[in-house]
Amino acid sequence: MKQSLGILAAILVSALTACGAPPPNETPEPLGEESSALVSCSTECPSGPSLSCWGNACSAANNAYVQCDGVYQYCATTPPPLDCSYSQEACLSVLGTSCSPPGSRRKCCIQNEPIGNCQCTTRNVWTCTVPHEDP
Repeated sequence: MKQSLGILAAILVSALTACGAPPPNETPEPLGEESSALVSCSTECPSGPSLSCWGNACSAANNAYVQCDGVYQYCATTPPPLDCSYSQEACLSVLGTSCSPPGSRRKCCIQNEPIGNCQCTTRNVWTCTVPHEDP
């Protein structure tokens, strides 16, 4: 009986080895794996839109810059002058369009003058007010 159990064990080991299982007392080698994940950094800028970037490594300083993989983006120090010759700068064109982040502000044009003011609402749309002149 012991001899038939030994033969049965030998057949079983041979069958498992033929099916791709590692032989007893031998562990499979781990497969070489490499993984990387992109990270994102962003910052709010006081005088313009927020900045963001994606990369393998990043850093950010509020109201100053973002950096991804050694490439820096800096916040504008002063807002660019408003060019009222473009129709998209008119308060009526800005009103109701999407914006980010909520609470940010911008100027808009009324009759070719940059005298309107807009604020980004919590619903991420611009709402604009215009100065009122008494007749």
